[in-house]
Amino acid sequence: MRGRVLIVDDEKLMRVSLEAQLQKEGFFVKSMKTAGDAFKYVRNEDFDIVVSDLRLPGLDGIELLKEIKNISQETIVIIMTAYGTIESAVTAMQEGAFDYISKPFAIDELIIKLERALTYKKATSEVIRLRSEIQELYGRDNIVGKSTPMMKILNTIKAISDRETTVLIQGESGTGKELIAGALHYNSSRKDGPFIRLSCAALNKEILESELFGHEKGAFTSAIRTKKGKFELADGGSIFLDDVDDIPIEMQVKLLRVLQEREYERVGGEETISVDVRLICATKMDLGALAKQRMFREDLYYRLNVITIVLPSLRERREDIPLLINHFIEKYCKRLEIIRPDISSDALDLLIKYPWPGNVRELENVIEHALVFTSNNRVTVQSLPEGFSGLKGISDWKQLDLEGKDKIDFQDEVAVLEKSLIKWAYKKTNGNQLQMAEMLSMPRTTLRNKIVKLGFLK
Repeated sequence: MRGRVLIVDDEKLMRVSLEAQLQKEGFFVKSMKTAGDAFKYVRNEDFDIVVSDLRLPGLDGIELLKEIKNISQETIVIIMTAYGTIESAVTAMQEGAFDYISKPFAIDELIIKLERALTYKKATSEVIRLRSEIQELYGRDNIVGKSTPMMKILNTIKAISDRETTVLIQGESGTGKELIAGALHYNSSRKDGPFIRLSCAALNKEILESELFGHEKGAFTSAIRTKKGKFELADGGSIFLDDVDDIPIEMQVKLLRVLQEREYERVGGEETISVDVRLICATKMDLGALAKQRMFREDLYYRLNVITIVLPSLRERREDIPLLINHFIEKYCKRLEIIRPDISSDALDLLIKYPWPGNVRELENVIEHALVFTSNNRVTVQSLPEGFSGLKGISDWKQLDLEGKDKIDFQDEVAVLEKSLIKWAYKKTNGNQLQMAEMLSMPRTTLRNKIVKLGFLK
C-alpha cells in the first residue's frame, strides 16, 4: 500500500473516478461528499493525505483544512479547485495546505503530488522521531543519580536551563559533561533550535579556527569552497565546546569577541557575521588555575565562568553506581534484544569497589561488554572484561607500606606512583597518548614530558 488517501468532493463522478484510479495505483482510498462527513472520518481513522475540493456544501475546503490541522498536524492536505486563482492557492497554502491542484487535471499529475507529499511526510516523521529520541537522551530524567552532588546538579539545570547565561561544566573525562550540556539545551526555549557540539581537543589552530568560525573559498590551500562554522550552524540554538582548555591561547581572543559582541568573521573573510547562540563549555582542567599560570586568557575565563557546574567523578558518588548499572543494563538489553539478566553479588560488589578512572563512560562500556558475554542469563565476574576481576584495574598501582618507617624519599615514592599510573593508562589504551591524557586528566604535553622524564616505555 502506497498510502492512505481521503477524497472529499461533492461531485459523485469525480469521487468515484479518483477512488477507482488511485486504488489501481496501490493507494488505500476512501471518499466523502461533504467536509462534515470527512471531518468525522478523520477523527476516527488515520490518513496520510486528504485531497479536498475547495468548494464544498456547508464547510468549504479551507475550513476543512483548518479542522484537520487542529486534529493532526501530520496529515497532509492537498486542495483541488476549479477556480485556480492565485488568491485561492495562496490562502490554502497559508492555512497549512501542502499543495493545490487545478481542475481539470490528469491522474498522473495528482499521483506525482501524492508521492511528493508522502516523501515529505516520511521525512518529517523521521525528523520528529529523531528529535524525540534526542530530547529523551538529553532529558533530565536520563541523568541518573540520587547522590547529594547529582541532586544539586539536577536542581541547577532546572534553575538555569531557560536562561541565556553562559555555562562552564567542569569534570573528569567520562563524567557526562555532554549529557549535562544537552539537558541545558533541550530543557530551554532554544530546544527546537540546533544543538551543535565540537571537541576542541586534538585540533590544531588552523583546523579549530575553521571549525568554529568557518572559512571563505581560497582562504587557504585546501579551502576549495566556502564553509560555515559551528557558531553559524548553531544560530538560534546552543553550541557546546568540549575541552575548551585545549583552545590555543592565540585563538581565545576571537572566542572572547563572539561572547561579548555575538559577531565574527570567517577565516579569510571580511563580512561580519552576527549570531544568536548560547554558549556551553566544558573543561577537564581547572581554568582558574590555568589562567593564573597564564596558560588561559584571564578575561575569557571570567566570561566563561558565569555559572559553573562541577561534575563529581564516579568515585565520589559510589551510591549512584547500582542505579547506573541498572540504567545501562536496561539500555543495552533493549538494544541487543535480550532478556534482562540477573547480576551476581560478587560482580556487583566488584563494580561498586572499582575506582573507575574512566568514570560513567567506562562503566557503560563494561556493562555492554558484560551483557554480550553473559551466560545462563546472569552477569558474573567472568562476564566482565578480561583482567577486571580482582580489581586488577588498580593492581599495578604502587601500594604504600609505611609501617615501621620513620623516613621516606618523597620524590622517589611519587615517581614510582606516577610510573605505575602511566603504565596502567598505557595498558588500558594500548599506548594511545591522547586517551591516556584524558584518563589521567592530564594535558598531553605534561604526559609526554613525564613519559620522557620517567624513562617509561624504554
